[in-house]
Amino acid sequence: MKIISVTDRKNCIRPLEEQVELICKAGVDMVVLREKDMPPEDYLALADSIRRICARYETEFCINGFTDIARDLGVGTVWVSFPSITESGRLDFPKVGVSVHSVGEVDVAENLGAGFIIFGNVFETSCKPGKPAAGLEELSRICCKSDVPVYAIGGMCPENASAVSDAGAAGICMMSGLMAAPDPAAVIEAVRRV
Repeated sequence: MKIISVTDRKNCIRPLEEQVELICKAGVDMVVLREKDMPPEDYLALADSIRRICARYETEFCINGFTDIARDLGVGTVWVSFPSITESGRLDFPKVGVSVHSVGEVDVAENLGAGFIIFGNVFETSCKPGKPAAGLEELSRICCKSDVPVYAIGGMCPENASAVSDAGAAGICMMSGLMAAPDPAAVIEAVRRV
């Protein structure tokens, strides 16, 4: 099962670069820089720093949303929203992830070049207070429909990783589970054991 770390500098237990270094050192599969509220110039500087950390550990680096910055930095993996890709059309990147929220969006995303799908929120999460969980049954329907890997997001932790895998997901995206972890290596190890 792939483990993807999604950044959240505001809820990070230590400076973001330090936490990302620990997460990469622990063997996470991908780091996604998802700091939507940052001005582009600040995001660019942070993206360059995180990209360098990922490169040291041979960890895949993904830019969320800021496709122009990904292009400027030569980053080959991007993650965009469903509305964004339907508006822009096919993106010219080696690897494109698309967030979907329903089975009906899967075919559209794949036809527009999605190389992976992110679906959530599967469980209730503090990142989206008040938003009901989509649940494992809907995740399973998405996984059955998709021809590309599906990664579950929303409330992911070692305790539910097995159920997510059983539903057909290729992996999980963890935000607060890794950003707020005093020992990210222990969290990653616990997920790997399931």
